[in-house]
Amino acid sequence: MWVSKRRNIIDLATKEVITTAPTTTVKALCDLMMRTGKRKIPIVDVLNRLKGIVTSTDLINYFGGGGKYLIMERDYKGNFLSGINAPTSKIMTTEVFFVNDEEPVASVADKMLYQYFGGFPVLNKEAKLVGFVTEQDFIGSLAGEKLNFPARNAMSKKVITVTPNTAIKDAARIMCANQLRRLPVVSEHQIVGMVRSYDILKFISDAEFAKFHTSKAEVILSEVASNVMSKDIYTIDEELDLGEVIHLFKKKRVGGFPIVKGDKLVGIITERDVFRAIYSTLKMHFPKKFNEIVFTLFHQK
Repeated sequence: MWVSKRRNIIDLATKEVITTAPTTTVKALCDLMMRTGKRKIPIVDVLNRLKGIVTSTDLINYFGGGGKYLIMERDYKGNFLSGINAPTSKIMTTEVFFVNDEEPVASVADKMLYQYFGGFPVLNKEAKLVGFVTEQDFIGSLAGEKLNFPARNAMSKKVITVTPNTAIKDAARIMCANQLRRLPVVSEHQIVGMVRSYDILKFISDAEFAKFHTSKAEVILSEVASNVMSKDIYTIDEELDLGEVIHLFKKKRVGGFPIVKGDKLVGIITERDVFRAIYSTLKMHFPKKFNEIVFTLFHQK
């Protein structure tokens, strides 16, 4: 539907926000993400004031993917068990980009287009957390609509893959270096699975690392992709309409799909790709009206 710029972001945002405290352990935070399916958890104090945020990418960074792994090495001497029992405050991002609850929907859409953020905490005038808005909130109500927009026009064509023998610490590094949350696993030119940030966090949450009988992070994070990847993968055709892609995001409860043409992997499409395709097209065709009326989605809750 067409929505006036006077419509505020709080009308679209999820208001029942899953949060946790700075003292929550990293392991408990992984468990929370697994239970709720949320990949962004705001960290708040007892007054519900925002203190930071931890995303699945932050956790992958900590588990060998980037600079936060130095915390594991420096503060916990590479001891994985000590590292996962560290307080969330050790790894959370404290400089959090947020939006105000009275900010126009179109303004927030614009920020999502030009900044690499998939979601924003929503704060009120008292600086308290009152909501959270994501790309999924913007595109959700288009599920099943006929948009005449094939997946090939929105997908990422540069697909980074790993092999079944890739260590999860190396997969984590690839994810962090390329700002990805999922990597197709390819063997003999065929997709055999998908390693997602979710799968690595599940490995931690389910304590599958106990089989190594060691606390050394370097050893535990050498587990190979074939042992943690999702094998039940769902691929889509490049001609599938974006409305149906959004429907499948909801139905399968995932944020991205590999795209194939015949047996060949030709791309990958995520909620971010779909959001950017829809809203950048809107802005291109209605540049003068983008901040007045925006094609947005009010999902049914």
